[in-house]
Amino acid sequence: MLQKYDGRRVFTRGIAVKRSIWSFVLAGLLLVPPIDVASAQSSDPRTSKPVATRDMSFRVRAKAALILNMQSGEVLYRKNPMARLSVASITKLMTAVTLMNMNPDLSKRIQISRQDVYRANWTQLKYRERVGVNDLLYAALISSDNVAARVLARVSGLSNKEFVERMNQTAASLGLLNSRFTEPTGLDAGNVSTAVDCAALLWTALQNDVLSEVLTTKEFTYSTNRRVHNIKTTNRLLRGDQPDADLWESVGSKTGYIRKAGYCLVMRARSQSGDDVIAVVLGGISSRTRFADMRRLLNWSLHNIGQQEHIGG
Repeated sequence: MLQKYDGRRVFTRGIAVKRSIWSFVLAGLLLVPPIDVASAQSSDPRTSKPVATRDMSFRVRAKAALILNMQSGEVLYRKNPMARLSVASITKLMTAVTLMNMNPDLSKRIQISRQDVYRANWTQLKYRERVGVNDLLYAALISSDNVAARVLARVSGLSNKEFVERMNQTAASLGLLNSRFTEPTGLDAGNVSTAVDCAALLWTALQNDVLSEVLTTKEFTYSTNRRVHNIKTTNRLLRGDQPDADLWESVGSKTGYIRKAGYCLVMRARSQSGDDVIAVVLGGISSRTRFADMRRLLNWSLHNIGQQEHIGG
């Protein structure tokens, strides 16, 4: 029988993650009216009063989007934040969080099986390669390797069905009640979540020291018994010379794409002044527009956090 989690919290490598932190976000979403992107004002979810801000002179093209101020809990922007959508490889965040809750031996080396590589769609790993568990985390979360995600589920010692059940137990324990997972890679369109839940999932993953290190890595090299692998992040906003480096830096992100999900991205960014946001884009119509939406949302929100002056209290 699978272990039943305490409904109030789960432990990620010894760090208690309380789901109540997201209650103020949900309450705020009920108070904040949909934001008119042509307007020069947004809303304070604590008072439902307008907040002075610079014009948001662009349109978010994704199906759903969200920006949260992590210091205040303010919802800075929302578009269909509670819509249940397929989230593709963002699923791998839940795979990693679920496994890390089980305290795996990160130094253990696992051999890739035929079942692992069957219809994997995207992978650099080959049948009979032996890979360290720590390296599998990097492969799954940086380059979004599907074989790596499958092997991580197998590392748990559970059957695939049992591991998926554990993923859903973990989601429920975290209060991600609008999320449902069907397998560990994100290839199945039945892996669904919301922008709010995706933000909470990334926040949870970043509470773990190991996952936080992985999710902020742009490039990584590891060796198997057969060859050396060099992998790079799938987040193009982090590649090369970042044009927004003077405004913000990423402190964790995950991309996702399958045809039925569209292009997805969840990202935490911090400005040089210490302002901290999590932004989510789900259901983007192309890879280019996904990154364009995210870049504009981050630039807009981090520019305005320090400039906002509450009107009438």
